[in-house]
Amino acid sequence: MFVSSLREPPRRAEPVERIRAVQVFETRPMTVQEMITGFGTARCMQQVVVSAQVSGEIVETLEPFKVGQAVQAANVKVDQQGRSVSSQGDVIARIDPQNYQEKLDQAEDRLKEDQAELDRLAQEKQNLQKRLQIQQRSFDEYQKEYDRVSRLVQQGVLSESNLTTAELDLRRYEDSKVQLETELSLLPVRIQQIEARARTHRNDLELAQLELDRTTIRSPISGRFQEIHVERGQYVSVGSPLVTVVNSRQVEIPIGIRLHDYQKLSARITSGDYPEVELRANRNDSFVWKGVVSRAAPVADASTRTVEVYVVVDNDEFETPLLPGTFVTVSINGPVYENVYPIPRDTVYQGQVFLAEDGKAVRRDVEQRTVLESISLIENSLQPGDAVIMTNLDILEDGDKIRIADEGTQSLKDELLRLRLPTLRVVDPGTLER
Repeated sequence: MFVSSLREPPRRAEPVERIRAVQVFETRPMTVQEMITGFGTARCMQQVVVSAQVSGEIVETLEPFKVGQAVQAANVKVDQQGRSVSSQGDVIARIDPQNYQEKLDQAEDRLKEDQAELDRLAQEKQNLQKRLQIQQRSFDEYQKEYDRVSRLVQQGVLSESNLTTAELDLRRYEDSKVQLETELSLLPVRIQQIEARARTHRNDLELAQLELDRTTIRSPISGRFQEIHVERGQYVSVGSPLVTVVNSRQVEIPIGIRLHDYQKLSARITSGDYPEVELRANRNDSFVWKGVVSRAAPVADASTRTVEVYVVVDNDEFETPLLPGTFVTVSINGPVYENVYPIPRDTVYQGQVFLAEDGKAVRRDVEQRTVLESISLIENSLQPGDAVIMTNLDILEDGDKIRIADEGTQSLKDELLRLRLPTLRVVDPGTLER
């Protein structure tokens, strides 16, 4: 027992100081622009189904009458001398005009008959007026004769029989005058009837001319045939579709974006400062189409909580056009943030980050401007070159010793490459087009 008391107690092992391997994110101030992303399918801004407006047999079509054939609409151009030169455009098809030409000829004949009747009534009016003038003069003369005979009868020079004869002659001329006046007074009614009939026939003529014109079918827009619905020799009725014409010089892509993203664009869209857009057929494509957000739906979709905006692309500006039906990835230029430090959002917890300083983890408060998906924008809190710790954040304490792992330093470029759809891009403030 004495011997055991002389034994030395076992030595305690000195605690080994733990050094944690971490990955860091290198920061620097920059100007970035938020990219509001979405997807959509391109469609033509102009698409017309040309239909028959009269019935009949198709007797002529444009050659070649095939899908993809270009057609020109009517237009007016100014030549080098400043004169306006009009073009009626291409004839797509022609319906047999024979029946409509006959209807037009018949309408013209009826109108000519009406005009001939009006001319005859006008001549009849002149004749009646002349006869009435003659009859009036004769009546006036017989009135004078009657008055003379009446005085002579009163003087006893002539007998009552002479007065009776003079009165009969006067009444005969008076009756003739009244008859002419009656015929003349009825002429305006007859003329009005013929004029009303002529107006009806003139309307018939205009309708017949319109129907004849409609046998020649032209495209209301310039573009290309997308669909052919008829063939030569086929009978068509009013409303039958003939061809579908599309103009793909400008295409439109409807995009559904979140409400809070729309709020960032609405003022610009309303004011006409249309946000610029980049479009790709695939996320990694190097070829980019560019367009603008031209308008937005007046109401939001309550089920998806999105607002539809419409992107317009002018295909004349690109060697390779954006074809209707193409599914595209869209990036809309959003707000610009100047002098901010982009860092991974997961590195920020309760307004703080860990920095790697002199081999230690140092906690620092940061001021977060906004969050763009997986990236936080920090302002007034970091310095150029600060290394924000990205890993082991759940076990780190302020002052813990750390070491940066091999290839453990990342940058914003690495973070953007990792994202399927980058939510921001770095811009040069001097060349940025707002």
